[in-house]
Amino acid sequence: MTRSIAQTPFTRRIVGACLTLGLVTAPLPVFAAPPAEEGGDAPATEAAPTTATGNVAILKFTGDDYQAGMYRDRIQASLEAQGFTAKFIKPTIAEAQSKNKCRTLDDACLEKVAAYLNKNTATAYDYFMWAEVPATGSGTVVVYDIKKKAKIVDLDLAVSYNDIILIEVIGAAIARRLAETQIPPEPATEAEKEILATLDQPKETPEEIAQRKADLEKAADEAGDSIVPDAGEQSVDLRADFKDLCRTGPREDREVEGDDGEINKERDLRPACKRGPVFGYWQPRAWVALTLTLGSAAGMGVMYGLAAAARSDWRAAKDNLEASGLSGTDPNNACDGGVCYADLAGEVSNASSQVRRRAIVGDVLLGSTVLLAGVLAIIIYQDRQAAKNFLKEEKEMRAVSNLRLGPVFGETNGAALSFEF
Repeated sequence: MTRSIAQTPFTRRIVGACLTLGLVTAPLPVFAAPPAEEGGDAPATEAAPTTATGNVAILKFTGDDYQAGMYRDRIQASLEAQGFTAKFIKPTIAEAQSKNKCRTLDDACLEKVAAYLNKNTATAYDYFMWAEVPATGSGTVVVYDIKKKAKIVDLDLAVSYNDIILIEVIGAAIARRLAETQIPPEPATEAEKEILATLDQPKETPEEIAQRKADLEKAADEAGDSIVPDAGEQSVDLRADFKDLCRTGPREDREVEGDDGEINKERDLRPACKRGPVFGYWQPRAWVALTLTLGSAAGMGVMYGLAAAARSDWRAAKDNLEASGLSGTDPNNACDGGVCYADLAGEVSNASSQVRRRAIVGDVLLGSTVLLAGVLAIIIYQDRQAAKNFLKEEKEMRAVSNLRLGPVFGETNGAALSFEF
C-alpha cells in the first residue's frame, strides 16, 4: 500500500521543527527594539477608577425590628457587591446624637457623629448611614459623606409590610447612587439616544385606551385567582430556630386592619434573645403564675416548719403532764404544790391545736401550689404553641417575600412566578 508524503514520519518531523523555530524567533524583533525613553510623548494621565471604594458604617436602623433588619442586610449586600466595605455598628443615629450631646441632628451634629465614629474604631470610615424603617408608613434612608461633610443620599420611603419589591431594589439603588458620586455615569451615546427615542410610543386613541384596559381586566380575571403566592406550611423548631427569630429589643406589636376596617392589635410573640430558648417564649402571664406558685410553695414550707416547731412544744407539754403523776379522775390527786392536772392538760391541748392549725394551713397551701403549678404548665404550653404559630407565619412571610409574580401578555394571558433560592 502506498503512503502519502505528508504522512511519513520524516515529513512530520521536518514540519514540527519549522513550526518550533518560527514560534521561538517571532518575538526577537520586539526584544531587540530599544526601550522607550523617559519623558517621551506618552501621556501621564491616571486611569479612571472602574469600581467604587470606601468604608461605610451602617448604624442600627430604627423602626420595626424585623423590617429594619431585613432592609439593613439587603443594603449591606448591595454595597459590598458595588465594591464598598460595609460594616454594621451597634448605635442608632439617636444614640450617636445623644452621645455627642446634640439637641438637633443638624450639619454640625453630623460632623460630631462622624468624628465620634472614626475615633472609636480602627477602620477609617468614609461614609455612614442610618434609616427609619417602620412596619408600615413613611421611612427614610440617609447616607452621609464624611469628607464632603454633606448628605449624598436622602431617600423617602413608603414602606408596607406586604411590599416584596421595595426591599429588593432599595439596596441596589442606594449602592448605585453612592458609587456615582465617585464614578459619574457615562453619557448616552448617539446610538443609545436613538434607541431611547424609539421607546416613546405615540399617544393612544380613546379606542386603544379602552381596549388596553379591557385586556388588562381580562388578564387579571384569568390569572388573579389561578395563581396565589404560597410558600407552603413552614416547620418551626422553637429551639433550633430561636437565634434566627428572637428579638433583641422590646416587643413590636403591630396594628392589623381587618376586612371590615376594624384595626386590631397583633401581639409580637417573638422570644427575647437574652432569656434563651426556655424562658424566652414566656408571656407576662406565665411570670405572674410562676410568682404565685413560688409564693404558695414558700408559704407552704413556712407553715409546715411552724407546725413541726409546735409539735416539739406539744411533746414537751405532754411529757410534763405524764411526769407530774397527777390524775384527772381522782380529786385527791388533781393538784400538787399549786400545779393542777387541768392546767397541764390545757397546755397539751393548746399545743396540739396549734400543730393542727398550722398543718391545715400548710395543706391548703400545698393544694394551691399544686393547682398553680398545673396552671403554670398549661400557660407555658399555650404560650409556646402561640409562639410556634406566630413564628410559622413569620417564616411563611419570609419565604413568600422571595416569590415574584407578574402578568404575562401574549397569545395566551397568564401569570409568571419565580423563586429566589
